[in-house]
Amino acid sequence: MRPSAQATIGIVLLAGSLSAATPGIDTRLMDRAAAPASDFYRYANGAFDQQPIPPERSYCGVNLEIDNRNRAILKEILESCAREAAPGGTPAQRIRDFYLSGMDQAAVDKAGVEPLAPMLKAIRAARTPADLAGIMGRMSRMGVTAGFAFGVEQDPKSSRTHLPVVAQGGLGLPEREFYFRQDATTRDQRAAYVKHIDRMFELAGARPGSAARVLALETRLAKVSRKLVDLRDPEANYHKLDREALAAAAPGFPWAAWFQAVELPASQRFLDVGQPEYVRGLGRLVRTVPVADWKAYLTYRLLSTLAPYLGSALEAEDFAFYGRKLTGSQEMRPRWERVLGVVDAGIGEDLGQLYVQRAFSPQAKAKVQEMVKFHLEALRASIQRATWMGAATKVQALKKLDSLHAKVGYPDTWRDYGSMGLRPQPYVLNVLAAKAFEARRALAKLGRPVDPGEWDMSPQTNNAYYNPSLNEIVLPAGILQPPFFDERADDASNYGELSSTIGHELLHGFDDQGSQFDAEGNMRNWWTPEDRKAYEAQTEAVVRQYDAYEPFPGVHVQGRQTLGENLADIGGLKIALEAWKLATAGKPRAVVDGLTPEQRFFVGFAQSWRTNMRPELERYILQSDVHCPARLRVTGSVAALPEFRSAFPGAPADRKATDAQFTLW
Repeated sequence: MRPSAQATIGIVLLAGSLSAATPGIDTRLMDRAAAPASDFYRYANGAFDQQPIPPERSYCGVNLEIDNRNRAILKEILESCAREAAPGGTPAQRIRDFYLSGMDQAAVDKAGVEPLAPMLKAIRAARTPADLAGIMGRMSRMGVTAGFAFGVEQDPKSSRTHLPVVAQGGLGLPEREFYFRQDATTRDQRAAYVKHIDRMFELAGARPGSAARVLALETRLAKVSRKLVDLRDPEANYHKLDREALAAAAPGFPWAAWFQAVELPASQRFLDVGQPEYVRGLGRLVRTVPVADWKAYLTYRLLSTLAPYLGSALEAEDFAFYGRKLTGSQEMRPRWERVLGVVDAGIGEDLGQLYVQRAFSPQAKAKVQEMVKFHLEALRASIQRATWMGAATKVQALKKLDSLHAKVGYPDTWRDYGSMGLRPQPYVLNVLAAKAFEARRALAKLGRPVDPGEWDMSPQTNNAYYNPSLNEIVLPAGILQPPFFDERADDASNYGELSSTIGHELLHGFDDQGSQFDAEGNMRNWWTPEDRKAYEAQTEAVVRQYDAYEPFPGVHVQGRQTLGENLADIGGLKIALEAWKLATAGKPRAVVDGLTPEQRFFVGFAQSWRTNMRPELERYILQSDVHCPARLRVTGSVAALPEFRSAFPGAPADRKATDAQFTLW
């Protein structure tokens, strides 16, 4: 999956001359004077390095070429729906009412925080731990994570059933370590966070001066939270407990009040508790921390989560900290674009029905499905010839591969949002209606068969994912756009640029996490001990390779935290290369623009990651994400592949990676 932060990059034209419609790789982006074996990213993208970052963005690059094109289509849909009244209960009616409520800035400002008055009153009235637990449950139904996160997912060990999930969550800073690092940058961010909280209280008409208490409570929650790297082990984060065992694991937390508030059916006895030590710590804090501190914390969580919908002043303050301070963006994006993102999140498949009619042809879908077929063939051949994997494990690996399903473009059946209740009303109430709908939809899954046709992304999303519980890759139409995929482009460009999508997502099924799930989507060890040891020996080499990268003095890539994405990057690139060879077998081979077909493939891959990024955002990604910054995703991937040095003879692209020559697939 491409990280969301790197999926909103801005379009920039070289001296006004580049067209977003340029098919395939663009040689005008290249720096031919750079040595590809020494700095391949610069060789492929060097002419792009000087492009300015728009003030409303924290970076610019290839993804916003796609995002801007997608948004232009979606804006046209929004404005078309807004101009004409549509019959009630239709996608056009829902789009119209949601969009217009968000675009009426005067009405949003007039409403302010008043629509939240009932919940703010309940918080002020809280006196006991049971009151606090009830408020946490009610806020969860509003899409506000407070105390801990709650949702419904497939049972990792019984993939045909659903299970409620309780997990750590509810911190205002991006990740646990932001509360504890003592470098100057992080200390400055914490100090700014305290000022930001007080300012939010002041703008909402609440009494300022509680920010230090909020930070102190969040710090105690962070202390009992697991580190990001520890959340990557699916087995270690699965604990199926019945209600009695949960109460014993977290004594003192008023679970009955929370169950009632979150509306968990009484018939649902079991839950998956991701981090038992966290809920145990939470139970202790609910009993021992003064209620006044909890009330300040809950008030801030409510305001912070819903700030973009509560009026200009709160939205601007929210951006000032989370946008400008943490990621370096200088200006907010245009109002229509911000509202579009909210409508997309709430009724994405309503928009998607209209989007795919304009942006994804049947011919494009058929071509991508053909590309997926060649990727599957390439991965099958790779598994069969793997010398490090024994016969018994190969049988299981091939069974998993043969069971894998690829969803391309858009769902076969569109989601019905008819009961959401969108109408002309304050924007925040439509937002809350969408969040409440999603909460009800999730709870309704309990006790019902898993729907294999469900999508977790809207069709217009510029991203993709692998779902281990369904053993599927999902490739929305929104990412299958130029320059990642272009019906007019040559195969070398398309396979190279989409290696970060098709190959990458396929390899997530066999990365350090996905490899713990079998063909049926169940978390089960299907490896022999010897083969697992051989697998982990190679993954440890990849950890060492990425640990050595140091984008800022003293700030390294965290190789274990980013391992799954790095394995998918490297393996996906290798399998995409083999898939391209299968697809073009017997076809004429030509040198184009001085590049061999293999070289065009690798340049296409590198150009699919071209990004100029503000240092604030790059540091943010390094410290709080499971992905590397874009430049290192190119550097690290090609460094580990002997096939790259065959295409570009010369010294190893990165001597730190010489012990990590990737032969897993």
